[in-house]
Amino acid sequence: MRDFKVAVAENGRLVLPAAVRRHLNLGRGGMLIIRDDGGRFVLESADDAVRRAQALVRRFAPDASGVVDEFLAERRTEAAHEDRS
Repeated sequence: MRDFKVAVAENGRLVLPAAVRRHLNLGRGGMLIIRDDGGRFVLESADDAVRRAQALVRRFAPDASGVVDEFLAERRTEAAHEDRS
């Protein structure tokens, strides 16, 4: 792990070094998540944050792969019944 010294401008802006942007796979105008981890701030690309959240959900609902399909099927059935009423 490398440390990077980054200056913060008066308006609070900072520039991430190119090596950090490459490591986070941040393109021009990319989205960055900054998470407070007990007083330490962790930089994470938005894509990585989504993957981390998805992995967390999979731990608690490993068989949820068809949940959306089931939900949509239920809604279609309900809509069909509403149309007949």
